[in-house]
Amino acid sequence: MDSAIASSSLPTPPEAGRRWSLQQRLWRHLLALLVAGWLVAGAAATAGLMHEINEVLDGALQQTASRLLAMPDAVASGPTVAPGTWPPGEHGDFVSWQLFDRDGRLRLRSARAPDAPMDPRGSDGLHDRGPWHVLTLTAADGRRVQVAETVSHRREVLWHALRWLLLALLAALPAVALLLRWLIRRAFADVEHARHALESLDVQRLEPLALPHLPDELQPWLRGTNALLTRLRQLIEAERTLALHTAHELRTPLAAARAQAQRLAAVTPDDAARGHAQALVRQIDRLTRLAARLLQRARLESGVALRREPVDLAELARLVADEFDAERRAGRLQLQLPASRVVVEGDLDALAIALRNLIENALRHGGAAAQVDVIAEAGPPARLVVQDDGPGVAPDVLPTLVRRFERGHAAREGSGLGLAIVDAIARQAGLRLVLSSPVALGRGLRAELRF
Repeated sequence: MDSAIASSSLPTPPEAGRRWSLQQRLWRHLLALLVAGWLVAGAAATAGLMHEINEVLDGALQQTASRLLAMPDAVASGPTVAPGTWPPGEHGDFVSWQLFDRDGRLRLRSARAPDAPMDPRGSDGLHDRGPWHVLTLTAADGRRVQVAETVSHRREVLWHALRWLLLALLAALPAVALLLRWLIRRAFADVEHARHALESLDVQRLEPLALPHLPDELQPWLRGTNALLTRLRQLIEAERTLALHTAHELRTPLAAARAQAQRLAAVTPDDAARGHAQALVRQIDRLTRLAARLLQRARLESGVALRREPVDLAELARLVADEFDAERRAGRLQLQLPASRVVVEGDLDALAIALRNLIENALRHGGAAAQVDVIAEAGPPARLVVQDDGPGVAPDVLPTLVRRFERGHAAREGSGLGLAIVDAIARQAGLRLVLSSPVALGRGLRAELRF
């Protein structure tokens, strides 16, 4: 029950998958709260202003009534003054008054006052009678005065006062909104710095974030994030170390096992046993290539492709092609290189691993009769291309070839790591691996490293 009550008091989170900004939400909520507070304060100020204005205007009526009652009795007992002959008082045309004698007869009135009493009831005090806001006051000698102001004029006075109040609030609101946005952005500056630090985090090192100016509210998040980064770095380093040591340690026993299998195939007189020994040699060769791929993968994940130095793509292609001397002599591997240098920024060892894997992939999966071309282009952009004229692959299979242990639909030997390693090197080095098939006449596979 307590947990249900606690959860109901929390704000409803945004819908899943819906992007939202804490800064914008905070600004909108604060602005709405500020406007609501101003409305409440404005209503209270309006009520107080109306009360004060009414007191001032009622005081003016009271003062006028007192002055009229203070006039000499001889003036009040004279004939009634005709409308328009009595000069207006200090309040001009906004205040009208009537002076009655002891018998209730109208003796004096202002120019705009009617002949009939403005308040027929005649009871002392302030009353609203028709268009008039009337103050009736009776002296000790029986004389009575009625001083009135039109209700429309009083409303007009109140509206003019409120208008200036509202205009001041409306004029200040945009300035306050901009100031509030600036203050919130300034308060979120450290949060933005934390976001940039996360975005620029070196994924190969995963060092803890150093954010000394982060507010106290986000310090638990920072400690949790740094603890997670430290644990993740330890796990990645353990995985890299295991893959590196495993691939390295496999080389010696695999080489020994291959030598023994070759010796067995050479000395056995039985054709069937010799065939089994040769099959064993082939499987050991396959394990050796897989160990080499795992060693390359471990080396790659250590950040080898992140180094930057000038690399001549033409010279790189010649160096790697020299490792395939048999294929070059057989005419299966051809180089198409420009006469001038094609210099790019990258890591020589990582690019050599990528090119070697592309050539091996083309030679193996292109077929025994396929020809492989290695092309270096100055661009822009500069390209390193490996293209074969083999059967190729279906276009819908191309995106899956960069996955680990993916060989496409071809049932050929291979570890399924070659293109995955090339893709990882390309991503680390800021390159783009582009695969296309078919290339010409419905055949071939083209792999490009675009710089």
